[in-house]
Amino acid sequence: MKLHMIVWKTIIAGFIAVLLMCQASTAGPVPIKIGFIGDFSEVSKAYTENAFMAARMAVSDFNAEGGLWGRPVELIRRDGGNDPDRHYRHVIDLVRDEKIVAVFGGASSLCLLKASSACKAQQIPYLISIGNSQSVVVENGHPFVFMFEPNTRMESVGFSIFATLMPWQRYAWIGPDYVWGHDIFGFFKEHFENIGAPVEWAAEVWHPLGTKDFTKNIKHLIDARPDALIVATWGEDLRRFIRQAKTSGLFDKMAAFGWFSLISEDAEHMLPEGIWNVSRGPFNYLADKHPQTKRFVREFVRQYNTYPLGFTICCYDSLLAWRQAVLNAGSAKPAAVADALKGILFVGLRGDSVIRAIDGQMNCPTFFGRIVYRPEYPIAVIESVIEIPASKTWLPEDEVQSRRSISTSKTDN
Repeated sequence: MKLHMIVWKTIIAGFIAVLLMCQASTAGPVPIKIGFIGDFSEVSKAYTENAFMAARMAVSDFNAEGGLWGRPVELIRRDGGNDPDRHYRHVIDLVRDEKIVAVFGGASSLCLLKASSACKAQQIPYLISIGNSQSVVVENGHPFVFMFEPNTRMESVGFSIFATLMPWQRYAWIGPDYVWGHDIFGFFKEHFENIGAPVEWAAEVWHPLGTKDFTKNIKHLIDARPDALIVATWGEDLRRFIRQAKTSGLFDKMAAFGWFSLISEDAEHMLPEGIWNVSRGPFNYLADKHPQTKRFVREFVRQYNTYPLGFTICCYDSLLAWRQAVLNAGSAKPAAVADALKGILFVGLRGDSVIRAIDGQMNCPTFFGRIVYRPEYPIAVIESVIEIPASKTWLPEDEVQSRRSISTSKTDN
């Protein structure tokens, strides 16, 4: 009887093993899972949704070419809102539950810092295309964080270079009252002081994220009578500010330049023509310059019936760099890919690109141009573009190392 039972158990175990092997063979290769964590519900909702379209498009492109090493790529999305703790938890949960091998996206700077700390703890690459505080890759940098936009210092120095080409001397400022806004303003003032530019600050206006009524802020700016206004307000706050500023006639009383991140749904032509805009990736300019970008824009419009924003250009580049790193490493394992990303050369939507090994910062240019509306586009574009290369704006490598050492020393103490 015992022998009989043993035989039957052996037969059943063998049958189960064969069944499992058959299921595995019919299921196909195990996918390579990556995560996209962003703000799909709050202040940067419009930017995040547009960038995520590029991430989906990149993954579709990779899979159409056979995936990576014969395995399909699977993209998993999570909404962290503007809550740093949610961004942190999403990283931890996706690594534990879904076994993702990289994180894309981003949000405001505080969210980036928390998500970056989670990626450091989990030793998984974090490839940022929304949110650009320098502290994420410099003072708080680590081997697993990479930035595909010009960071705050790079944009501020670019701003300063641009502003010195203009006749303005009396400035006003409006921006969000948190670390990103203060970083930008600080770098801007610092560069003007370093070059000895004769600049007068007529007004500084700070507002919390989520501000709905800018009436008093606008009055203060008009009363200050600056030559030019720097607008660092962004996202849904920017929409509200522009509507109220246009009603008050603010843009008729002073020049303006800033982060007028072009809005993909702009049927009302919200942005005032002629104001100067800083962009992380102007699609029309780049499409005229690079054939691969022209193809990307054409396909993006075909798939989504809208145009890519600057964040979206940066996001697609982050996927291209990750794919190249996987191919170079011969593996999608997080540590191997993170190593391969350091110093990697790739061709992105902004042309020949490199990621600096010391801080994970891509050599992103900063673009400035005047906002115009053209019959061929349903949204605003920028023309008369000034492109400032990263070589003129990013920190020297020895200063990156010095700042990171000081930050590490403070943390240890």
